[in-house]
Amino acid sequence: MAEEYIYERERDILDYLRNQLDDPENRGTDIEDESHTATEGQTVFKLNNIYVKNVADTIILDGVTKRKGYDYTVQYGEGKEATSITLNSSASAGEVLLVNYHHGSSMVEREFSRTDVKLPRVIMMFIIAEEEYAGLGDAMEEGKGSYINVSFRVEIRDKYANRAREIASKAFNIFRKMRHANLFRTNITRAGELQNFDFDPDKDAYIWQFTGDIQWEILFT
Repeated sequence: MAEEYIYERERDILDYLRNQLDDPENRGTDIEDESHTATEGQTVFKLNNIYVKNVADTIILDGVTKRKGYDYTVQYGEGKEATSITLNSSASAGEVLLVNYHHGSSMVEREFSRTDVKLPRVIMMFIIAEEEYAGLGDAMEEGKGSYINVSFRVEIRDKYANRAREIASKAFNIFRKMRHANLFRTNITRAGELQNFDFDPDKDAYIWQFTGDIQWEILFT
């Protein structure tokens, strides 16, 4: 059993927001059904493009849907390094893997970028995390792990008031419904305190914010 970390679960949430929230500026490029033919026992598949921002929450292997976290993991490349998908169970020779993903720029980021100021922007900022010990009766894998309660602040900036309102509302609903998405080891998601800060002349944008609370299971060795 590999040890797990908060940043891995945080990356899953970032992927989910990017996969669910449409960018009106169409930054980057969406790749649909990139095909990889497996060799016998292959588990690792490298994607063809660099600067991959988010891989879909599901992939298709030999006609069977596989879920991120449960059936495969994603190792994102830094800089010009390739992004790879690792299957939890090896593929058979000739099986075809189909992957959807986005590469290039994204509207949704983990923190504010100093280089890409194109609006609109949706920023997920980590606030705090605290551990909640798992009870002996909890169905934690091999009994090794804890519940981690994490809070985020999500900020939306746009130069158009109506579009800022629309994106904020959609992001709020997407976060609120995460509990039904069956994300990897995510038990609870809650969105709250959606606020309109109106136009900020210093940031030259209309600002909206809401808080997001998540509970994950984090395993340890």
